[in-house]
Amino acid sequence: MRTCSRNVVTGGICKRLLLLLLVLIAIEQTAACYFPIEYQGEYITQNTVTDGSVRYSRINITESAIPIWGNCHKRHDNNVVLKTGTEEASCYRCFHLKLVSKNVLRVLTADNDYISKCHTNEEKALASCLRDDALQDEEKSTEIILYKFREWNNDEVRQEYCPIHGRYKLTYNIDNGTEDRVECESPESEVDNCPSGSALNLRFRNCAFHDQEVTFECLGHWRGLRNQNYLALVNTNNDARLGPKYRCATWVENPKTGEIEISFSKDSTCRSINKYHRNANSYGNNINNDYHSEIISLTPIPQEFGQISQYCSFPNWLIGKWEHVIVSQNQLIYKDHTSFKTYTMKCVKNNTNYDSDKYIVYSQTQCGEEKYQCLKIQRRDENVFEFQISSRSEPNFTNTICNEFYFNDDRWLTQGRLDSNSIVSPCPIVGEFSGVIPDDEGLCAKLSSECGSPDIMYYQISACEFDEVYEEREYRCLGQWTHRNIVYTYTQRRDVGTYECFVGTMLSDRQIFIKEAGEHCQRDVNPHRFGMELNKVAHCSMPEPFKPSSRPTHKYSEVPTVRSTTSGYQRHDQQQPHSSSPSVVANSTPSSPVVTTGRSNTQYTVTNQQQPKQPQPHPTARPGVPGSGASRPIVQSQSSYLLLLATLICVILGSNKFRC
Repeated sequence: MRTCSRNVVTGGICKRLLLLLLVLIAIEQTAACYFPIEYQGEYITQNTVTDGSVRYSRINITESAIPIWGNCHKRHDNNVVLKTGTEEASCYRCFHLKLVSKNVLRVLTADNDYISKCHTNEEKALASCLRDDALQDEEKSTEIILYKFREWNNDEVRQEYCPIHGRYKLTYNIDNGTEDRVECESPESEVDNCPSGSALNLRFRNCAFHDQEVTFECLGHWRGLRNQNYLALVNTNNDARLGPKYRCATWVENPKTGEIEISFSKDSTCRSINKYHRNANSYGNNINNDYHSEIISLTPIPQEFGQISQYCSFPNWLIGKWEHVIVSQNQLIYKDHTSFKTYTMKCVKNNTNYDSDKYIVYSQTQCGEEKYQCLKIQRRDENVFEFQISSRSEPNFTNTICNEFYFNDDRWLTQGRLDSNSIVSPCPIVGEFSGVIPDDEGLCAKLSSECGSPDIMYYQISACEFDEVYEEREYRCLGQWTHRNIVYTYTQRRDVGTYECFVGTMLSDRQIFIKEAGEHCQRDVNPHRFGMELNKVAHCSMPEPFKPSSRPTHKYSEVPTVRSTTSGYQRHDQQQPHSSSPSVVANSTPSSPVVTTGRSNTQYTVTNQQQPKQPQPHPTARPGVPGSGASRPIVQSQSSYLLLLATLICVILGSNKFRC
């Protein structure tokens, strides 16, 4: 009789069973499920509505769980299966999560009673996940709106710019179907967003109710089904007359007149906006008791500019909508997301005699502050431009404000074109590259592209020793350019909608160095010295149309490519020596080499049960995000269970004289 002896393999388990054990453990570990850091934090959501009063619940999202609903069990694109209970009595639910803005998370589920109803196994839960057709039909899903009020690190949420800016006359009308009057149509009532572009200040005067001022802070805005514009607001005055504290609304703007109509929900959801409709002049005639219409109509108050004796025109390529900039022939509107001031700039003079990329503008903020400034504008690519505002401004016109002395290379503001799908800008990498993240023990990164989608690249962070993926991101390249032998690539993250810049150099066609350069493409960043080394391991992959993929494939074969350029990271035939000269890396920190992972200072902890040495959490690992050992899913109990099971099988096989 030959049993599983200790001299066959360490631990008394025979080779075949050990192989099976490793496979089972790998299956357990590849099932690891994490939420992006952008999702993590504390949220408010509507719980119940009693006599028109909304009660709220708090929901916390950690790196691996939504505790009130379950632990993250499996993710597939925006669908996530959450699990509660024990191995013997498990409960599975599928939710569709979409971060529609930084502070608003939209959750959809097929089950109306999603709290008490769940599935007994993973397969049934996956089958209940919403498909594309159900996502387009409101009748086939239940919507849950989560309003974020605190970040993962306990910070207050960042302000969001309101999509509505300027001064307006307002008309306010609320109707439950039983009366026919307008609550406020006084010409003295106004709306503005002074001093902060993150708020809407409503000033009611001579209305059917007493004079009052209400301020709505904007939490976010997004485009929903049928291109409907949505707006999330929080009432800082807690005035019951204007509904609950958290409001969802839709808004429509007349492009010719600038008039805006805002329709509010009756509660804190987004599906109760004008949910019940009726014909005109039908007040009191069998109207559904749930009917609710609450509308604010805005008529713009024209801005009055000072005496401008001449005008110039901006270049045709600049006209259109960008991230924070809207440009017409002789006007540029810039929303400063640092000061939350909106600048309306009239083009006064183009300095063609000196610098064709400089424009003297007459600028006015939403609060009426006026001055002359100089804009320096440079086109980087079809979908990207950068600009600077002179550090000097004057109350009167003068050419001297465009002196080069008032501009600096570290003050560029980078902008990506909105709705730019018709113009394809290839990414600088072709194929699949991988490397080790130098400042995180045991973590590897993979950067890849697809042959059929040259403007899309994928970034993945995983454990080096075993196949556990911690984070996946998808980027669309908007444009690239070279500055001082370094390639800058401006991208948009497709999963969360943010914009990020990367810098890179190429030592050969198989070796690149990349580093994050912030939102506005920070200059004098040395990727070769402080970046991450990636080596090519495969050519670009063609999409497999008959093989289901865990990530979407974007094809632009039907869209004409405006420009065709073969570009990539700058190649150096000879490796340049490392330099600590301030002129080379003026804004870098040599003492702490930080590597781009798409978000600075994000650490992860590898929990490899196979390694003899356990990597310890980074000292700066943040709670609630990858890197926090407290919130890392634990697989030790499953592994111990499998080890015991395999040992038992080995003993049984040995007692029945089977060979291992």
